[in-house]
Amino acid sequence: MALLQVKNLKTHFFAESEVRKAVDDVSFVVQEGETFGLVGESGSGKTVTALSILKLVDEPGRIVGGDIIFGGRSLLELSKENMRKIRGNDISIVFQEPLTALNPVLSIGEQVTEQIHAHRDVSKEEAKETALACLKEVHLPQPERVFYDYPHRLSGGMRQRAMIAMALCLRPRLLIADEPTTALDVTIQAEILDLFREIKKKHNMSILFITHDFGIIAQLADRVAVMQKGRIVEQGGVENIFYYPKDAYTKELLEAVPKIPRELRIQNDRNKKS
Repeated sequence: MALLQVKNLKTHFFAESEVRKAVDDVSFVVQEGETFGLVGESGSGKTVTALSILKLVDEPGRIVGGDIIFGGRSLLELSKENMRKIRGNDISIVFQEPLTALNPVLSIGEQVTEQIHAHRDVSKEEAKETALACLKEVHLPQPERVFYDYPHRLSGGMRQRAMIAMALCLRPRLLIADEPTTALDVTIQAEILDLFREIKKKHNMSILFITHDFGIIAQLADRVAVMQKGRIVEQGGVENIFYYPKDAYTKELLEAVPKIPRELRIQNDRNKKS
C-alpha cells in the first residue's frame, strides 16, 4: 500500500532574472514498510524534494505544481498548523550534518523531550523515559550521560545517532534520511546503515533515503529513483537498475561504485539463488 505519493511535483526558485526549476515534474511512490532510495549528484534536487514533502521550502522557492499525498491526504492542502502536527509526528527527517541541525545550547535530552512535548501531552518524567528509551534504541553508549550532554561533546557518529533517536521518538510512519552518512568515516557509516535496517525491520517503518552514493542504495533500498537536474531519469527495483541501467546518467553513477564490491555482490546474489 502506498504511504507517500509524490505526483508531478514542481518546486521552483525565483530570482530577479531567472527561474530555477529545482524540482521539475517529479513523481514517485513510497510504499508502507519499504526503503525507497533517491539518488543523484549534488544539486540534482534531492534535498529540495524532501523539503517540499515537509513544506519547508523557503523563499524565493515555492511549490508551483503537482501534489504530495501522505496517508491518503494532500499535504499541500493542509494548513500550517495541521502541517506542524505532521512534521515529527508522522514524518521525521534526519539531516546530513547533525552538528548544524542540533541546537548547540540545549542538551541532547532537552532537544529530544522538546520534540516529544510538542506532540504528546505527557509529564516531564514520561518524556524523559521515552527519550532515554530512544537513545538506547539507537545504541548510544551510556544514554543516561548522553541525555545531559551537549552536541559539541559527542563524536560525529554519536550526534547522528542522537538525531535518529529524535526522529524516532514519536514513531513516525515515514523517516526521511537526507545524506545521513556523508560526513562519517566508513566504519561509522556501516554502523549507521545497519541501524537504519534494524529500525525498518523493528517498526515496519517506511524510509525515504537520499544519497549521492549508489553503493549505499544497493545495500539499503528496495526501490530507487535516479534524479538529475530536477527530474527523475529512471526508477524501479534496485536490482534491476543496479544490474541493468538504461539511462546514461544512471550508468555514470554506477561507474563510481567500486567494481570489486559490485562483482562480489553479483556473485553473492547468484549463490543465494542457487
